[in-house]
Amino acid sequence: PKVKKSAQDALEEICTVIKNPEISSISETILNALTDPANGTLHALEALISTEFLHAIDAPSLSIIIPVVHRGLRDRAANTKRYAALISGNICTMVNDARDFVPYLPILLPDLKSTLLDPIPDVRSITAKALGSLTRGVGEATFPDLRPWLVETLRSEDGSSVERSGAAQGLTEILVAGGASMVQNVMVNEILPLNSHPKAGTREGVLWVLTFLPSALGQAYASLIDESLPALLSGLADD
Repeated sequence: PKVKKSAQDALEEICTVIKNPEISSISETILNALTDPANGTLHALEALISTEFLHAIDAPSLSIIIPVVHRGLRDRAANTKRYAALISGNICTMVNDARDFVPYLPILLPDLKSTLLDPIPDVRSITAKALGSLTRGVGEATFPDLRPWLVETLRSEDGSSVERSGAAQGLTEILVAGGASMVQNVMVNEILPLNSHPKAGTREGVLWVLTFLPSALGQAYASLIDESLPALLSGLADD
């Protein structure tokens, strides 16, 4: 009990140095989530999402938000995971310097990989968009292992169709965030050649990317139609 009380006192002291007035106004809700995660996490995430932020999130604010998001991404409830993934993607736009968020990526990225492969479609979709937002905010070079992991998941025979779908959606979002030249290069040199792979699961992964990419790119997808069409036609004939 003494250790727990000391930890609570320390958290309260952190809250006294928070400069962001919006976080300060909901700090009690966030502290409740930190001290009672099972009952407080969803409420804290809802408070964060419903708050209109007019000021940048400062470093002390990040230090109490990230553990709540981390817990939310690992929750069993789909709604909690949705909110946590949404906040993960928005954080980079809410801080003065996105580099302040970089030290927390090793904490959140494994969780985001897990929710990207979640059985529930909109959990995967929100997570994929979060990964795209993080790529825009801090640059793909900040997490160099992410794209190779996505491609490997996409082509893995050990995974399910759902997991390949999630990987394809995540890959689509980070490619679009990286710009037109990255999309062109990765699709032509890494993804579309997999269409001739002997394993059906790998070929399915290619088709999942081609399912998500047109809507994500919009008119810019026109430059890839010629390269994509053979994969789509062979997919139609695939037994």
